Amino acid sequence: MRRLKKSKTKPKERKNMLFPSPSAIFSIYFLLLPACYLLFSLLFFSNCAPVKKSVLKADEVPQMKGFDLIPKSDEIFYGQRIASDIEKEVDIVEDEFLNNYLDELGKKIIILSHFRYLVEGFEWTFKIIDSLNINAFAALGGKVYVSRGLIEAAKTESELAGVLAFEIGHIMSRQIHQRISQNAVTQGTVLPGETIRGERGLDSLYQVFEEEGGVFKYFAHLKYYPDEVEEADEFALQNCFDAGFNPRGFVNVANRLWERERQEPSSLWLRRNPWSLKRQEHLLSLLNLFPPYLFTEESSKFTRFKTHLESLSVPLPKKVEEPSVLEYTAVHRQRILGNVNWTDTALDVIKGQEIYFKASGGISLQKGNPLAYCGPDGYNLKTMQQPLSDKNIGALIGKISQLISIEIDEETEEEIRHEIFEYFFIGSENKVRMNISGHLYLGINENIVGDNSGEFKVTLYLSRDKIKE
Repeated sequence: MRRLKKSKTKPKERKNMLFPSPSAIFSIYFLLLPACYLLFSLLFFSNCAPVKKSVLKADEVPQMKGFDLIPKSDEIFYGQRIASDIEKEVDIVEDEFLNNYLDELGKKIIILSHFRYLVEGFEWTFKIIDSLNINAFAALGGKVYVSRGLIEAAKTESELAGVLAFEIGHIMSRQIHQRISQNAVTQGTVLPGETIRGERGLDSLYQVFEEEGGVFKYFAHLKYYPDEVEEADEFALQNCFDAGFNPRGFVNVANRLWERERQEPSSLWLRRNPWSLKRQEHLLSLLNLFPPYLFTEESSKFTRFKTHLESLSVPLPKKVEEPSVLEYTAVHRQRILGNVNWTDTALDVIKGQEIYFKASGGISLQKGNPLAYCGPDGYNLKTMQQPLSDKNIGALIGKISQLISIEIDEETEEEIRHEIFEYFFIGSENKVRMNISGHLYLGINENIVGDNSGEFKVTLYLSRDKIKE
């Protein structure tokens, strides 16, 4: 009997093994679910793996070349000093709205990049050079500059993001550092294998820059080899994709500038980063490796950014030649704050003296309102309360003050100045002959400036022949 019972239970046990209980089924399901999800993810994203692999190769290049003599710790210090000197040599667009937008766009690319670990600790800044030349370049320590001309050539936010991502790629791959290191060794400012560090290293860097014509010229004209450009291209596409921008935008703007370059050479950016059919084919092949992705629509903020930038006064026109050194005996530079009526230049002028003024920058006639922005030529509005009622409000103007006498008010003991003064228009550029002798002031063509912001940067070229009656 016991044997019969035992033998009857065996088929039952085998049946339970073939058909598990509901609790066992759920246990198996939850064990297999993560594995199935992982397998699905690998299959779905397998088409973008080659792109990541190719960019990772770029990460290995600095170690393979073995010629980067600038430690990251010192690079941050150098970057601050270099940026300061670059911005003394060129006109930077000083506009809160424009600067904030470009800074946010650039930092978004950095934060979301898979390769942000390559540039940890860098103090990133993104600035606009007030020039119609088509160029963009990166310096040490995360300093990126884009010319106004290149921004105006970008038709979409993805195109502008692509330009920034490309320059970020030059920094991530440490190509700039390698080139500076090579130049320093070639010129004998450092010995092979010696590290560029501290104040002594800074002196070595500036010897390299001076050899090429100065800090700005060195970085703005630094030309890359085709393999370095290919590396930066890979970083550009991947960085754009990571940040949610269509990587095709970078290819579009580069192609359009290339077409324009073949008809009328104007892009220093493409000459520094050589374009070729091989480069174009490489970029297109990389685009095909990215997975399908629905990119967000272009930001309305980008449209306002472009409109605002294009509304600014154009930099010095090409038809006007820079003043000759022979014509002018001295050069004076002055900052004119938008919220100050008159700025003292500390210059005395003589009747008949000729001065050539060249101005850049911009101010807002209502702080925080991007629509109230104007360049040195002013905002297209005129009022009777302005110093020069027939010129645009907010324009850059000058005043010559000739002091006649000073008296003291007996009640208030305040100084009362009796003077003769004459206003004259300057704008973004003007050559003015002084009608009277006196002290020179520069200011804003507006009677209430307290709610303004921003500044103009003015260069004054003083004539060699001081008196011409």
